[in-house]
Amino acid sequence: MDNVEAERQRRQNLNRRFYELRSAVPKISKMDKASLLSDAVTYINELKAKNKELESKLQHVQNLSNCVTHGAAADHYAKANTGMGLVVEVKFVGSEALIRVECPNMMMNHPAARLMDVLRDLQLQIHHASISSVKHLMLHDIVVGVPEQGFMTMEEAMRIAILRRLLSN
Repeated sequence: MDNVEAERQRRQNLNRRFYELRSAVPKISKMDKASLLSDAVTYINELKAKNKELESKLQHVQNLSNCVTHGAAADHYAKANTGMGLVVEVKFVGSEALIRVECPNMMMNHPAARLMDVLRDLQLQIHHASISSVKHLMLHDIVVGVPEQGFMTMEEAMRIAILRRLLSN
């Protein structure tokens, strides 16, 4: 008799856990237990992928924040070195950033390639780039995608990050 009662309680406990799982999984294709477990596995994998994506974005924000943390030294360094004519401007518009870099032609070798390397290092997706040379001055106008809404207040951080990387090479 004890075995029968223990089995009944085990089944009740198992069914209770399936009801809890069913309430936690947002999309359930069928009501049978096998489908529920399959849907739960799919949902967990989606959550893992989303978590990985968010961690990647967080790392990117932290990289830019490090530039702000070191902002006073970096800005001083940038201002001291921009006496050579290097100017970087960043303006956020919606989910994109407009970046303008002006530098003398003779300031650095292959300035356009170096700027593209810097933007790639910052993991910014380039939507449009325009490069012009006017009287020994290189003008770079670039539109990049801003991957996270949190960057909207970080124009100065992006400007400093670009300057630091351009001047470090």
